[in-house]
Amino acid sequence: MCVCLLGLGGAGWAAVQVNPRDVPLVAQPQQRFDAGQDVQPIYEGWIRNDDGSFTLHFGYLNRNYREQPSIPIGPNNFFSPETQDRGQPTYFYPRTQHSQFEVRVPATMGTSFGDAVIWTLDHNGSEQKAYGWLQPEWEIDVQTITSNQGMGRGHTQEILYANTAPTVTAEASSTSVRVGQPVTLTASLADDDLPPVLPKRDRPEPLPTLRRPDNLPTIPDNIQWYRRPHPPRNGLSLVWVVYRGPTDAVFNPGGYQRALEEEGSERAPSGRLGATTAAASKSTSLEGDGLTSAVFEATVTFDEPGTYTVRAWATDSMLKIPGDITITVTR
Repeated sequence: MCVCLLGLGGAGWAAVQVNPRDVPLVAQPQQRFDAGQDVQPIYEGWIRNDDGSFTLHFGYLNRNYREQPSIPIGPNNFFSPETQDRGQPTYFYPRTQHSQFEVRVPATMGTSFGDAVIWTLDHNGSEQKAYGWLQPEWEIDVQTITSNQGMGRGHTQEILYANTAPTVTAEASSTSVRVGQPVTLTASLADDDLPPVLPKRDRPEPLPTLRRPDNLPTIPDNIQWYRRPHPPRNGLSLVWVVYRGPTDAVFNPGGYQRALEEEGSERAPSGRLGATTAAASKSTSLEGDGLTSAVFEATVTFDEPGTYTVRAWATDSMLKIPGDITITVTR
């Protein structure tokens, strides 16, 4: 996307294209670009494991509001030193996506900046890096992770630290299909009985100044192309995404599927505009009590050939865990 300025010359008005990177820094926070921007890898901190090893957490910021690039593992998407593929995504949804994957490093890893593992992403001609190292100030815990994701609010710290993440088993009716051929996805979730159910909370009315009047037409600034899915406040839930692959896929149903039925609409726990909860208040779980077990079913259809990793993000409304399936799609 370019910024167009109009200038008056001898031949009249003319459009001049300006590279977004030439926009003054003080003005850049006011610019929103559908496409043409880079993807910034993010190092989110480290956790000490019981065996002495460490787990490094990574996410990313796709600076585009609409473009969802595919960046295969290789010269434009790699870790260094040594192993290039450390489980990072190759398909990038818009804006900030927290806690997308973890990199486990041994207890013998050094504690200086020079010991870092480096994730490099190069997109739209801009190379960006994230340095994962054991800086003391970057030690995190479950509270940091859930806060970054806007989850777990309304519960006490005692519940937060006592809770364990659910487990998920993901399966596909076929792992080799043709373009346009639907695949049935099944995910089975199991969990402890935490966190407990929160009371119903009605969705508040948006601020009048942030709501387009009914008598005005929709304009590009009011069209939100992408809304990051957010799980419901209670019970087990699950959302399917493309984690690796050449392009997006069509999931039916899209967004989060919930295991507990709830009355009324609800606001995302973060309370931020643009964050959405599961669209339906009805349970779509095929079996289970919705708190300690649930089974969800969906279909996925691909429009382009390639090798895809579809990921089931399973959550108990506080912690989330991935379940992956690799599917090969041909013409």
